[in-house]
Parts: sequence; structure tokens; C-alpha cells
Amino acid sequence: MNFGDMSMYKVGFLLIALLFSIGNSPLKAQYGVQGDWKGVLEVMGQKLPLVFHLKEVDQSWKGTMDSPAQGATGIPLNDVSVDSMNLHLAVKRFNIRYEGRLEKDTIRGTFSQNGTDFPLVLWRMAKDDKGMGKRPQEPQGPFDYDQMETSFKNVPAGITLKGTVTKPKGMGPFPAVILVSGSGPQDRNAEMFGHKPFWVLADYFTRQGIVVLRYDERGVGESTGDFKDATTFDFADDAEAAMAHLRKFPFVNQLKVGVIGHSEGGMIAWMMAANGKGGSYAVSIAGPVVPIPQLMKQQVRDMLASVEASDEQKVREEEVVGIIYDVLSHTNDYDSLKIILPERLDKYLKDSGENYTEDELQDFVAKYANILNPWFFAFAKINPQEYIKKTEIPVMALFGGKDIQVNGSINAEVLERIKIENGKGDFTIKMYPELNHLFQHSGTGALAEYGTIAETFSEEAMADIARWILQQ
Repeated sequence: MNFGDMSMYKVGFLLIALLFSIGNSPLKAQYGVQGDWKGVLEVMGQKLPLVFHLKEVDQSWKGTMDSPAQGATGIPLNDVSVDSMNLHLAVKRFNIRYEGRLEKDTIRGTFSQNGTDFPLVLWRMAKDDKGMGKRPQEPQGPFDYDQMETSFKNVPAGITLKGTVTKPKGMGPFPAVILVSGSGPQDRNAEMFGHKPFWVLADYFTRQGIVVLRYDERGVGESTGDFKDATTFDFADDAEAAMAHLRKFPFVNQLKVGVIGHSEGGMIAWMMAANGKGGSYAVSIAGPVVPIPQLMKQQVRDMLASVEASDEQKVREEEVVGIIYDVLSHTNDYDSLKIILPERLDKYLKDSGENYTEDELQDFVAKYANILNPWFFAFAKINPQEYIKKTEIPVMALFGGKDIQVNGSINAEVLERIKIENGKGDFTIKMYPELNHLFQHSGTGALAEYGTIAETFSEEAMADIARWILQQ
């Protein structure tokens, strides 16, 4: 979940395909299109910024595309050509086309996908325009604390993880935390949509007197290992290795070491707290509480509502999600899932009574089958409550009222009920009505806003977390 890689939570949405790799091919163009171009695609009341980069290399043209609001950057373009002043772009695999006409520093045209057309005007970008807006919270030196590069091993997995420790000036001992990111390949800064939330958190907490260790996930940045076949349980093992490594520093207060996790990382914080490897305390930010199938079904409802989807689309998506989780609940091995799920999806479409070509059937099945991977297979079977009910260390759980990925109201309410019914557990539960899944102040909570909001992480929430940790 992001959670950080959101590709599997965008099933059925326009531009989902842009989050997957697109094959390279040479570009043919005139000099006039060279440079960087940006525009805003308006889809169902949502604004999706798009950025195109076109460049001549060794007498051939190459280009990439960014979708900042979706956290997708550097996507290779294919099948692009210019005939006189007319620009043509097609991503055939996902049935995406763009036709435009160059007019000095403007390209006026039409973006289409699956036969639906949207006007899209591109403007030439200035050299200092990064396309994602300002990020005022990104830390700028000089810093009044120490920074050190570090590495540690997950010995059973045979991998080395690289990261950064930030510590207050002085000998200590200081309270300390590790940061655990959400779903998808995350570097030590948890960088997405032009934001670096873990860098912002590390800077803020360290200035409050807390040591912070953040690290590149396995197979990301400078860390070794293979990300694509790893599961939530593997990432939890990595976090436990990080916790053990943090305890080795002489300036760390051994009685005040904890974990802070966001989204899937928030669930990992509960897992570590339950098995006694979470240290002295844990903080779960937008971490799931309800069983994952329930979480995902609600996520689909909230996301479709955020883009004002039609009733027909809502019914279709919820029915498909129901099929996916029904198959998952009755399938015990991953290899069988790769056979059974496509068969069920194919049957669903054929039984709908609508007339589809064979190509349309294959495209439909392939779109949803793309979510299949070992991580999703394991993740979908997790019930966070099994860990929450076993937790005995203090935990602070934070939720956003406009979170459409981990519905804040529903998950906070369930956690409150568990706290009462369980009769134990030192849980501090806090709701922030105006914050989205990334803990930004948000208008609607829609995914399309993530990259357009200047704020990286709520200052109020950071202050509450720091104050709570220092009181432990």
C-alpha cells in the first residue's frame, strides 16, 4: 500500500498503465519539440499533471514521461513522431494516444485512452521548473545535528541494507527510532511525488533530540537483495535487523528505542510490537487495522468516490475486487493463483451479457492479473488485529480523516473497539480530520492531489509524535 507504490490500488483507473514500464523505441521529431513540456489532464473532476521530456541523442530522439501526482517519473516513451508541426504519441500496449500540433512554445492536442478523448495542452517548461512545485519542508543545511552513513545485514536473507543515522549533538544517550516505509520500492527518504517524507521526519525528530535510522529497502538505492519477490514478512525481518543495528550505537538509550512505520510500515510496527521486537514503543501512521480484504474493498469505494466514478464503474470495480479476494481466500499457493484468478475474471466478463471481442477480454483479464505477485499474495491474507491484540508495549496510532487508502475513520474506530474489548494495551489513538494518506493537509484526499500539495508532512502530527516519544 502507499501505500508508497500505488499501482495495485489503481485498478481500472485512467492512466494506471503509466505506472508500468513502457518499451523504448527511437523517436523521430523536429528540433522544435526538443525540451521539457508540461500540461494538466482533467479527468472526472481530477487534475493530473503530465510532463514530457524530449531530447536528441546521437542523431535519434528519446523521451520520457512523468505523472507527478501518481509518483511515476522517467517512463520511457514509444512510437513518437512529428510530421511537420504535428506530434504523435502512442503507447499501444495500453491503448494510449496523444495527437498535438506545435505552436511555438505550446502543443495543443488530444489525449485519449480506450477511445475516450481529453483535451491536453502542453507548455514548454522553464529550465528551473521541476514540474512538481515547491517542497518547502525539504531540509536545507547547515544542520545542527550529526549525520552518518551506515550499513547492516539481514543475515538469514544474506543482504546488506544501507542507510543514514541522524543524531543530536552530544554524547547522549538519546531516545531513538527506525523508520519503516509503506508498500512499493522505497529509498531511505521514502521519496514519492517529489516529496521526501522520511527525510523531513528524520530532520524534525533529530532536532527534537531523537536519533533516527532510515534505510533503503532491499534491492533499492544502495541496499542489496531482491525487492520484487519479497513479502511484508521479509520487510519486517529487515526492520528487525535495523532495530538491532540501531541498538549498537553507544549514544542510543537502550530503554527508549522504537519503530515508526507508515502505511504497510505502520502494520509492520504492530507486527514488531506483538513479537517483542518492536523495542520500547511503536508508532503506526496510517497503518491498517481491519483485515486486508476489508481494507482493500473500502479503498476501492473511497477511490472511486474521489474521482466521481459512475455507478456502473463502482459496481464493476467492487465486483471484481470481490472476485479477487474470494479467489485469494480459497487459494493456498501462489502458482495456483496465477491460473485460477484469470479464469474467474474471464468467466465474469463473459457472464456479464455484454458483447466483447477476444482482444477486449484478454486486455481486461491482463489488467487485473497484473496485480499478481508474491507480495500481494501474502499481504492480502494478513489480519492486523491478530498482532494488535498481542501488543503490550505503548503504541501511538495516527489516522487521517481524508485518507482514501487506509480509511482513517473506520480503522480508528475498530482500534478503539479492540482497545476496550481487549482490556489491555497502552494505545494512544489520534485522528487528524484534514490529513490524507501521506499526512498532508488535503482538499479531498484524492491520489491526484499528492504531488500537487506543497506540504510533505503535517507539522502538527510530527510535533505530536515527537512529544509522545519523549514522554515514554
